[in-house]
Amino acid sequence: MKPIALIAASSIAMLAGGLALAQPQPVPPAGGAQQTQERTESREQRREGMRERRAERAKARLDERLGKLRADLKLKPEQTALFDKVEALIKQRSSQRMEQWATMREQRETMRHADMMERLDAMASRANERATRAKELADAVRPLWATLADEQKTVLRRSVREAMAEGRERFREMRGWHHDGDDDRGDRRWERRDRNRD
Repeated sequence: MKPIALIAASSIAMLAGGLALAQPQPVPPAGGAQQTQERTESREQRREGMRERRAERAKARLDERLGKLRADLKLKPEQTALFDKVEALIKQRSSQRMEQWATMREQRETMRHADMMERLDAMASRANERATRAKELADAVRPLWATLADEQKTVLRRSVREAMAEGRERFREMRGWHHDGDDDRGDRRWERRDRNRD
């Protein structure tokens, strides 16, 4: 075979092979999209279940901590009603916090594309809300604080320090597990940690 004919034949073969590769791939059946949607829904259901379990454990821990604080303070009859008001506010805040986290998750995507002024306005709004909540809590605690003996104040301060330290530790752990949201590994770690505390 002549060299020119060999080159021409090779070129045609390469061109034919390239065209075969360039053909459009067959469209996957409609079931593939449905399976993807089912996996996404299943993932969301797992996440929602994990959030609910976490909320239940947080509520149980709060009830336990407040019960222990009530016992440790050895409240006098005139202090009990004041403590009840503080306890009710703390529990109300705890349930509101879960709702706020849900709202923040929804707003996360919007804020991802926000400009600088929108971010600053959002920060200012959150700071105002925190200040309002802090003032409301201070107003609720003040009447109780005025009736507490020095020993009771020490007990209350120690309990608040312990609660804040535990809250910071749990927050750090949750941030570390943020990327494990597609499974229950973080949830199982919380359960092991709670069992170890008992």
